[in-house]
Amino acid sequence: MTTFSRIGGHVAIALGLGLVQMANGDDFSTAISGYGTVGGTYTGNSAYTYVQNPSDFRATNSQFDLGLDSRVGAQATFTYGTDLSIIVQEEARRRGSENFSLGTEWAFVQYKPADDLKLRLGRVALATFLMSDFREVGYAQTWFIAPNEVYGSEPFETLDGGQVLWHVARGALGLDLAGAYGTTRQDVQAGGVSYNVSAKSAYNLAATMSYQSFQLRLAETTVSFPETLPLGPTTVLNYMDHDKFLSAGFQYDNGTAIVLAEWAKRSENAAPVVNLPLSAQTSWYVAGGWRFGKLTPLVNYAGAKPSESLSNSGQKKYGTPSISLRYDVVTNVALKAQASRAQADNGSYWTDRNPNSSEHVNVFSLGVDFVF
Repeated sequence: MTTFSRIGGHVAIALGLGLVQMANGDDFSTAISGYGTVGGTYTGNSAYTYVQNPSDFRATNSQFDLGLDSRVGAQATFTYGTDLSIIVQEEARRRGSENFSLGTEWAFVQYKPADDLKLRLGRVALATFLMSDFREVGYAQTWFIAPNEVYGSEPFETLDGGQVLWHVARGALGLDLAGAYGTTRQDVQAGGVSYNVSAKSAYNLAATMSYQSFQLRLAETTVSFPETLPLGPTTVLNYMDHDKFLSAGFQYDNGTAIVLAEWAKRSENAAPVVNLPLSAQTSWYVAGGWRFGKLTPLVNYAGAKPSESLSNSGQKKYGTPSISLRYDVVTNVALKAQASRAQADNGSYWTDRNPNSSEHVNVFSLGVDFVF
């Protein structure tokens, strides 16, 4: 049995995409689903190597790179009675320097003491962004690649710990509250140096309000981890870095018109001695599209304003226009193309930005998203 909510609307990944249910007795059932993307990206200038976020170690330039965006995932939901379930999601994609590596995106036990309350224990998704619930499922999104300025500004995507979800409905008005606490880790790369960030204290709070075709999400995520800064050949500075991320996202989708907007602010505490944070930035985007049958064009403009930090002088604002085109070939399969024009010194796009250049570089993407 195939289930999928309207594209851009409330996509419930935990219930599966292309859901196949197999009943095993009155009290036990299994649901299996999957998703994937086959596609890649290249730039219009071989001097610039494009990267989507700090967790991508292998970037691409003027050579079309099929491995940058391609992925395949599968999810299994084991349900016991009406209250207890286990949900596991595995995904194979490029991770760090490995071309195609299998990893666990979700793995949690869920208990429902009431119809409007869910308790989860294990690995859950961080509700950081408007589309965090289906961030890896490209078919659930109109564009091929989400704006780097916002979705590449926070590398943490999952949390190992506990999560509480509460849903309230009053007619057409719905309110979802989520709170999670635990640990998280991510391999990142900055300035050509790869390192692992392990946080023993991370929490996420999110509130999502929906009314008919409207949706609004507010979220706060804080991650604390030990940081080491080199001050000289033989001197390092050790301190606790508190990475705070605030976001607000809006969506309108009536089945024909699409309007998206999101604002995010990342801030960190100042490092001792140097009195500057490691990184700090405010970013946003606004997007609008229209469905013409199977064809959906979407225009997007994203901006970023880095604050003064150890990684940026904070003296310039950045803006990136993009256009994407989606064509729904058949049910559950969508062909997409996207083009963006980013500034050469925009650190959201390049492994080595060029602060002395005022030129713009084109980024082209092409691929197929599917669910099964």
